[in-house]
Amino acid sequence: MLRAALVLYLVASLGYWLAASLDMWQIRVHWDQRVEAPFRFDPDTRIVESVQPEAKAAGVNKGDRIDGLNGGGYTGLAQWSEILSDGHPGDTLDVEFTRPDGSQKTGTITMDHAPYAFGSTSPVLVYWEELLVAGLLPLLCLGMGYWVVLARPLDRNAWLLLVLLTFPSTLSVNSGLATGVSLFLRGFWYQVIQLAASPALLLFGVYFPERSRIDARAPWLKWIILGPLAACIVILLVAARADYYSGGDGPLLTVVGNDAARVLNFLNLLCVIFYLVLTVDKLRSASTEDARRRLRVLTAGTGVGVGVLLIVFVLLPHFGINEQDRQHYWVRYLGAVLFMIAPLTLAYVVLVQRAMDVRVILRMGTRYLMAKAFIVVLQFVLIAIGIWRLLLPVLHKKEPEASDFAGVLIFFGLVLALRLGVQKRVQAWLDRKFFREAYDAEVVLNELSDEVRRFTETAPLLETVARRVAETLHINQVAMLLRRGEIFQLQQSIGVTVDGTLTLPAQASAVRYLTSTNEPARLYRDDPDAWYLMAGTGERHVLDMVNAELLLPLPGRNRLMGMMALGPKRSEAAYTPADLHLLHTVATQTGLAIEVAELAHSLATEAAQRERVNREIEIAREVQERLFPQEMPILPGATLAGACRPALGVGGDYYDVFDLGEGRTGLAIGDVSGKGISAALLMASLRASLRGVTLDNPRDFAKLMDKVNRLVFEASASNRYATFFFAAFDPITRRLECVNAGHNPPILLRTGLDSKTETLRLEADGPVVGLLPAAPYTEQAMTLMPGDLLLLYTDGISEAMTHDDEEWGEERLINAAERVKDKPAREILRALFDAADAFTAGAPQHDDMTLLVLKLEG
Repeated sequence: MLRAALVLYLVASLGYWLAASLDMWQIRVHWDQRVEAPFRFDPDTRIVESVQPEAKAAGVNKGDRIDGLNGGGYTGLAQWSEILSDGHPGDTLDVEFTRPDGSQKTGTITMDHAPYAFGSTSPVLVYWEELLVAGLLPLLCLGMGYWVVLARPLDRNAWLLLVLLTFPSTLSVNSGLATGVSLFLRGFWYQVIQLAASPALLLFGVYFPERSRIDARAPWLKWIILGPLAACIVILLVAARADYYSGGDGPLLTVVGNDAARVLNFLNLLCVIFYLVLTVDKLRSASTEDARRRLRVLTAGTGVGVGVLLIVFVLLPHFGINEQDRQHYWVRYLGAVLFMIAPLTLAYVVLVQRAMDVRVILRMGTRYLMAKAFIVVLQFVLIAIGIWRLLLPVLHKKEPEASDFAGVLIFFGLVLALRLGVQKRVQAWLDRKFFREAYDAEVVLNELSDEVRRFTETAPLLETVARRVAETLHINQVAMLLRRGEIFQLQQSIGVTVDGTLTLPAQASAVRYLTSTNEPARLYRDDPDAWYLMAGTGERHVLDMVNAELLLPLPGRNRLMGMMALGPKRSEAAYTPADLHLLHTVATQTGLAIEVAELAHSLATEAAQRERVNREIEIAREVQERLFPQEMPILPGATLAGACRPALGVGGDYYDVFDLGEGRTGLAIGDVSGKGISAALLMASLRASLRGVTLDNPRDFAKLMDKVNRLVFEASASNRYATFFFAAFDPITRRLECVNAGHNPPILLRTGLDSKTETLRLEADGPVVGLLPAAPYTEQAMTLMPGDLLLLYTDGISEAMTHDDEEWGEERLINAAERVKDKPAREILRALFDAADAFTAGAPQHDDMTLLVLKLEG
């Protein structure tokens, strides 16, 4: 379907161009058979704006309104175009018109031939001169457009380019001498191409060579221009139809059409400005180096082409050099030829697979043209010598001998050899010499230096670099050695065969030289540098094994990551300075990419290790949670609740509730120094020690705590200890017996007969456990009253902090407990944790939070 559309487009555009060229022939060559318009008038109001002498003689004056032509009413510009196109000098034209005073008149005009404005210059010469600029160059633009679309029919940029390259063909001739259907088709095509050029330029700026980031973020922006522009185009097409076939626009359509034309001109200017903005932005933000090269070439080419037009048609006329003057016609031709750089550039950047940089094109193109010109001159010189030495002597003889014709045959053989044999081979050599090497050296390696930055694994990075360098510079041997501790080991190679492992020590002469200079090192064994002379036998053997002719450092940020050894080129040519510069760039980027890849591998290993640690911590957390009471015992006249919230996955806080026998219940809470796994292990040791010493339901708590202290001391490091509180509660007698080993004093809230709350604290009566081998402890005992509330907590509760490092404190803890003291233990526990969280407002906590609540019923 796209190719069919291209065929229709080709027929329309070529038909328009051919008709315009034929009309140009009629207008320029047969000018004396064409008639000049006897007057000019506004197509909407039909008011005469200017008159020729023949019209003035018939009574038509400026300001009259045309009512009819040749006995019929005025129907539009199509009627007027037909009269002028079919008319010949001497034909008459009947005109009906109305004067400004309202009187209606009729006049007969004798048509006169069009004036000849080119002096004594031959009309045929004028035609061919204009055809070069207004005919052949637009035809070349059309041909380039067809070529690009045929090569890339699915590329929308190719179709936009075709519209842009069709635009020059509509600049010189509008509808020409067309009449009837031909006038409609040519006029429609002219209007469509003229109106579509600016939107095509805008869309080309949006999508070439990749979609603009501005359009990606704000796709609606282009429609702010294209939407009103499309509306203006519709209005102007309707107005144009009315001008040609309906006798002109009505008053409303005239006003709307004029406004639409002004708006359209402004929108066309916006299209050009937006295109320039998009192009400049893409020059900085294009995602690939190839895209940036295309944009640089496009900018340079179109800048030259459009700049030439501005110089020829705007700047030079101010200095008296007018391209319309016969003596300055060369300016027109030079400007037209140089303008073709713009369409050639457009076709090149869309069609080529990989664009060369502007500098490469200019430098290599100039050298190529000079070499080709030299070869052409050399051919002419050889042919001239052949004519002089072989052909002229025969022509000067009146009676040439048979042997003289051998020279003639040799001459023609020389011409055929030069034209058919030698020229093809030399041309192929030139192409291979200039374009392949320029492309390989300046494009492929530059792209490779950009590409290596995207690798995150060392193996594919080394394989890609080695292969691309070998293919680009035609090298048979490439070896890449990477640092492995204190040696450099062969990791990737092409064309190198070794038995076992190939290594260089970090103190090798080549390694030290590359590290100190960070520059490529040539290796000429016939005339070696000092670093090679200082190399040991083993090092020279390694360099010989890889057939090294050039060594390239692969530097990291702070150290040499490796080295790349390149063998000789297959062409046996030396590495040029340009080769060294590009290879050094590739090697530098490769070294940094290797460092990044190793860092990524290290991070991945560390992440895996961290995942294992996290899993182990999760297991430890699950084990620790099993060490806490899984359910609270049901006590007559009292309720119990407890919870521990570790700051990390596992913690050193400990609480316990268990049966001591004879109706008594053990209550324990502790805080191990430190956090994490080590604190959790000591907490488990403390729990095991307590459970062990309470198996026989001891009554002497001071002796019990001494045993616990000795067990923890023996099982822990010298800098590890724990604060600990243990109590036995008898719910029948409400008697509480306890011992406190350096722990936060538990808080007892008791409501008196006057409903006032009394706060009591069970102070410490001994040192922490596990720090000393032996320590004295004192047992305490008291009877609890109905309604009492006992809070056992660790300092993570009272020292919970806000973002501003303000502690919650015991006073706030007591106040929060007083508000809920009449509720069951579970609700009190939940309320206290909620109060602490509300105070900290989400601030991270750095200590475990543990709370054990004993509530006696009132």
